Amino acid sequence: MKNKVLIAVDLSESTEAVINKGIELAIKMDATVILSSVVTMYVDYLQAQMALIPSPWDEIYTAQKEAAIKELGLVQKKYPNVPIEIFVEVGNPKDVVIEKAIMDKVDYIVVGTHGRTGFSHVVMGSTAEYIVRHATMPVMVVPLK
Repeated sequence: MKNKVLIAVDLSESTEAVINKGIELAIKMDATVILSSVVTMYVDYLQAQMALIPSPWDEIYTAQKEAAIKELGLVQKKYPNVPIEIFVEVGNPKDVVIEKAIMDKVDYIVVGTHGRTGFSHVVMGSTAEYIVRHATMPVMVVPLK
């Protein structure tokens, strides 16, 4: 069975650095890459309670998901000799990354961190920190500032 590396990116300015490190790891391991991005889902409480009214978020999520797939497709073309699967989902990034890694039995997860500290870290939380604490496989964290 071939090794697998899940590279989880948020499509921010740090995405390229995370992808480069993840691809480098995958090449060394002769691994297949799962290039993943998660569109953060914001709960529409009124819509959830009513359940009958279509949410305007649905269109927003669809557009964001399509844009992410397109951007990750460009990365896939940049590395024609590396087997890359694109995975884009709508949800909570922390949970989706962990679930995908477990479901696909990946060997490593690669994520980036923005290096936030203090109040910014407390308010925003840390997806990378959560993944490190809850993953059942090794996690490579690419520090970014």
